[in-house]
Amino acid sequence: MNISENISFSTLCSLKIHEMAPFYCELNSEEELNEISEFLDREKIKHCVLGDGTNIVPTGKFNGLVIKNKLKGIKREGTKIEVASGENWHSFVDLSLSEELFGLENLALIPGTVGAGPIQNIGAYGSEISDFISEVRVYDFENKTIQTLNNKECGFGYRTSIFKNTDRYLVISVTFELLSEPNINHTYEALKKEIQNIGKTENDLKPRDVFNLVSKIRKKRLPDHILNPNVGSFFKNVNLTEQEILEVDLPIGTPIFKKQESIKISSAYLIEKAGWKGKRKGNVGVSDLHSLVLVAYEDIKGKEILDFADEIMSDIYNKTKIKLEIEPNLI
Repeated sequence: MNISENISFSTLCSLKIHEMAPFYCELNSEEELNEISEFLDREKIKHCVLGDGTNIVPTGKFNGLVIKNKLKGIKREGTKIEVASGENWHSFVDLSLSEELFGLENLALIPGTVGAGPIQNIGAYGSEISDFISEVRVYDFENKTIQTLNNKECGFGYRTSIFKNTDRYLVISVTFELLSEPNINHTYEALKKEIQNIGKTENDLKPRDVFNLVSKIRKKRLPDHILNPNVGSFFKNVNLTEQEILEVDLPIGTPIFKKQESIKISSAYLIEKAGWKGKRKGNVGVSDLHSLVLVAYEDIKGKEILDFADEIMSDIYNKTKIKLEIEPNLI
């Protein structure tokens, strides 16, 4: 295993943030994990793990080791399929459909690697990855052991898990329990509209149709992170209790969505109503395609995008009494 020195995150993350890290390595096999752990102990430094870097925001100089996850491999046994964490997520979803394994089609075209999925508990168009995860194999840097955690032990919640706010675990692989028969999920409003636009009914759809429609919607609504550096949704949607919603000042006409015991509010709607969509300040702005997406127009420093995000959050709070939360991982 080779350790490189003094590398910029601008080459490693989709927001092209120019912050430096003193050490960098690439993880290509499980056997290298102990070697990495020994290096961390010897140097007495922290670490962070990257996949494709599409969901991280370096906020300043990172005084540690950046580990680029390049673990590969896919093994299937019936409807269970174990996927190495360095595999590309969208390619795996495509493969699962080719293998006639269903359930992940609503999560098409989400950028990043498989290993990032459970960390963030990624979700889109009415589905969440945790609904299909059987177990997650991890390397525990505290105990220096490989462990297998079941779905419940992963502590999944809305856009979070036990992996999100700690560097204790490195995801090695994720095992999915998928469906052998299609079970089309067309509950999301944008997906329903796209189905109508192509002149089909929900009963006509196949999982590959959903995969293609979701990909089409994402391409239309979200800027390409390669052409317009971004990390997708920068803010989480808001979930309130019935009591909390009485204590906020929502703009007239704000759509609300009841989900079990909580009420979901679209953060994109609040940001757009507040006049931020398409607004630019310096080298950072809000996409004119989607108001949840912050875009970098040049290589930037972490502080620049955080200051811009803080302005948005302060403005939304002053107008609605709602506190937005940042979705990507800050490092």
